[in-house]
Amino acid sequence: MKKILKKLFVMITVSAAIYGCAAPPLPDLVWPEPPDEPKIKYLRAYKGSVDFSGSGMATNLLLGGEAGMLLKKPMGVFVGNDGKIYVTDTANSDVFIFDPKKSKMATLGGLGAKIFYKPIGVTADTDGRVFVTDSQVDKVTVLDATAKILGYLQPDEPFKQPSGIIADSVNRKLYVTDTHTHNIKVFDLDTLKHTGTIGKRGKEEGEFNFPSHLGIDNKGNLYVVDTMNGRIQIFDKDGKLIRAFGQFGDAPGMFARPKGVGVDSEGHIYVVDAAFNNVQIFNDEGQVLLAFSSYGSDRSQMILPAGMVVDHEDYIYVVDSWNRRINVFEYLGEKSKARSSQVKK
Repeated sequence: MKKILKKLFVMITVSAAIYGCAAPPLPDLVWPEPPDEPKIKYLRAYKGSVDFSGSGMATNLLLGGEAGMLLKKPMGVFVGNDGKIYVTDTANSDVFIFDPKKSKMATLGGLGAKIFYKPIGVTADTDGRVFVTDSQVDKVTVLDATAKILGYLQPDEPFKQPSGIIADSVNRKLYVTDTHTHNIKVFDLDTLKHTGTIGKRGKEEGEFNFPSHLGIDNKGNLYVVDTMNGRIQIFDKDGKLIRAFGQFGDAPGMFARPKGVGVDSEGHIYVVDAAFNNVQIFNDEGQVLLAFSSYGSDRSQMILPAGMVVDHEDYIYVVDSWNRRINVFEYLGEKSKARSSQVKK
């Protein structure tokens, strides 16, 4: 009898491994916690091709190739208006492209652009072009939607460790953080010519000390992580300083290792902190409103988070570097309520 039961247990275990079994739904993770009204909700994580049926691990086991690629050391993230998620990976020396709508994954290297060494930042414009900063070779590469190299940005003075990058397709500008030159270089998005520079090294407002990540809002205002000054600086589309906020410290609203920055459709400012392993949310005056996530490897948690972006639908994508994934959250604002209303109809 024991042998029969043991054999039956093995069969059940093997069947479960092959075919899967229904698991109870996981509880929602929201911030703030009840009874307060939730403002942020955790949705899911992306790690690589295993998340997409069109390019999964099973295909890779049979055919080989990049179908089984996973993130190793993700650094920057951007989401286009078409929903494609671009992720730079310094360990893979490549840029991943996740396409949730088509359930597919590709990399720029896999598409033919095997030219990157240490890609840090990535952005795309509404014309389908992709821009990638490479801090090891001090270049910013311009590619079309098929990964064909169109050229390289040519600033008036050579880049010294370009990092953050963001395209403003409305005002036809492209911004690049030149970290070791301590400024932001501005390019015309149509001609790709260098048209101006924002800032210089210093501690006064409008000056920078090793700036890094960039964000942009729906008005065309530019948000700069002024890393070693421990603050965020905001400029209008003409490069004029609007506001600076933040300082080093460990109290709410302060920064220790500020990283990615993003802005939702209602003007809330999100700032990643790699030391706190969370994201703080500020209003447009720089006052802290809420923080979400924490240290760890469980759902929604982070270790050494890096870049982030908020897309036009108010979904929030955060690079969870140590855990080798992109964590996705949702701001439960007006756009979320509108989507919920459509589903109910």
